[in-house]
Amino acid sequence: MLFCGHLMAGINLGWAIRLGLVTCVIALATINWAVRRGPAVGVGGTDPSATGVSISERGNEPLLVNESWHIRNMATAHGAFVIEVEAEDPSQAETIARSLIEPIKDDYDEVLVYVNQRGDDSDLPARRMQWTPSEGYVEITYDQ
Repeated sequence: MLFCGHLMAGINLGWAIRLGLVTCVIALATINWAVRRGPAVGVGGTDPSATGVSISERGNEPLLVNESWHIRNMATAHGAFVIEVEAEDPSQAETIARSLIEPIKDDYDEVLVYVNQRGDDSDLPARRMQWTPSEGYVEITYDQ
């Protein structure tokens, strides 16, 4: 009887994990859909590529759609959030990272934004921006 209880707990845990993964996939698909819809207007009426951040027509909320960079991949685990970005100008890593991190930083212990040069398929990013509550923003440059 004890074995059956452990077996049932394992099955329930397995289904809970599957349900969590399905929820994550749906959330990422929703984010991807929201990111790719509609044109955006630049900050203060400026060109979005000049700032790296776009402002939606509904207000001052940043969109993840612009001409100068786009998200290539995202993952979360153990309180950390990792975002991979391709950018025309990786030297704008801090501006890009801040626009991505600020809205979510209260939800994570650490956020890492890896910025690759657009079109560069190497495994080593050009720059990495790390945010933690204790250290704030810390940038590492790999391309120099």
